[in-house]
Amino acid sequence: MSNAIFSNLTKNAELASKEIMKTVLSVVDENSFVETDKFICDNTDLGEATGEGVVSGFAHIFDIRVGLFATNSKVLKGSIGRANAKKIVKLIDSAVSAGLPIIGILDTAGARFGEGIDAMEGYSAIFSALGDAYGAVPTIMAVKGSDFGLSSYFCAVTDLCVAYSNAQIATSSPLILAGDTKADPAKICTGEYLAANSDVVTNVVKNDKELKSVVSSFLNLAISPVAESSDDPNRTAKAANLKTAESAVSELFDKNSVLEVRGGFAKEVKTGFARLGGIAVGYVATCGKLSREGAGKITELLNTCESFSFPVVNIVDCEGVLTSAETDGQTIRAVSDMLFTYNGISVPKLALVRGNAIGLGYTAFASKSNVDYSIAWADAKIGTVSGEAAAQLLYKEEIAQAKNKEQAAKKLAESYAEENLLAPAVAKKGYLDNVIEPALSRPYLIAAMQILADKE
Repeated sequence: MSNAIFSNLTKNAELASKEIMKTVLSVVDENSFVETDKFICDNTDLGEATGEGVVSGFAHIFDIRVGLFATNSKVLKGSIGRANAKKIVKLIDSAVSAGLPIIGILDTAGARFGEGIDAMEGYSAIFSALGDAYGAVPTIMAVKGSDFGLSSYFCAVTDLCVAYSNAQIATSSPLILAGDTKADPAKICTGEYLAANSDVVTNVVKNDKELKSVVSSFLNLAISPVAESSDDPNRTAKAANLKTAESAVSELFDKNSVLEVRGGFAKEVKTGFARLGGIAVGYVATCGKLSREGAGKITELLNTCESFSFPVVNIVDCEGVLTSAETDGQTIRAVSDMLFTYNGISVPKLALVRGNAIGLGYTAFASKSNVDYSIAWADAKIGTVSGEAAAQLLYKEEIAQAKNKEQAAKKLAESYAEENLLAPAVAKKGYLDNVIEPALSRPYLIAAMQILADKE
């Protein structure tokens, strides 16, 4: 290789390193980043690029010490090969040994195919390191530009995957995925698209400042599971502020503590992390019928809660499962996995039934076999089927003979619900710990959480 080409490659690598450092330094605290393995490099068919297009090191994010690595597509197309894989693995292993959170910032076109099997072995080593890290320390992957090929799978073995809105995450080049279609390759598998159509991307951000906000919010919860809260634990709520799952989450948990994840996907269930009386928790807030995608979304949250000992708070308004002949098998698998995970985790589980808990809505989210403490609003309805369905099953003949069938069905449904489904009737059978007024939901949940927080 000529000296001119080598010099140009080295110069480009240095410029790209400065560019990637802008993102790194915008995410971490000022003057806190200490770089590691800065001069590592390997021979390629284009020569050597100092640093291999990967920046790695340790820093603080709002005083929380972290290990961090970042790739850049402007150095050897961001390709991952033997040397930079070793650099990434070394950073991950060092962070795990020190008990530090791990943050990866990806912008890569995929494997360095010129290295052949060496590059594949590098990927395998990274997967192995991430597997060891997952559940041991907080792990966050952020995709700023491209994330193509095998590296796209890194996103699914971390606690959070944060994507910039126009970033692209794909198992192969978008040009290949677009094929002969009229689809615009630049709009395939973007962060926004994946956040709305899969559970891979947990959060979408527009810039580096928003990335730091999401990362720091999660790390604060994971690193400091109990913190002093300035929000009044006895604060009551207005019924008007509890009408939707989203508003209930905002009203019940400590102010400015909520971090929603996978908010654009399976919208019948809200999942995320927050504080309740200063205690870090995961929350599952259902509304309507649960889909198989929603079940998978919940399972992902539960796994993270178990990893970091976050209690789980279920805010329940669920009328069972959304089914169809075409996807019933997939639904069975997804819901079964969710139920298995719920029963397998060891953290405290609380339930507030604010609407319906019908069928699976009760079994999964509020049953005495599945949660440690359960409360419900007085007008909440809990049972096998809804009052309307029960009336049609039990009083079919009476309804058929009635002059006003619609009115008769409604009256019988209300009568059945009052005797069998309303929370006070269910509580009499021992299946609820308490029946409360909506305004008192937050104080009751905090009181229960404080008792259960030390559960082994």
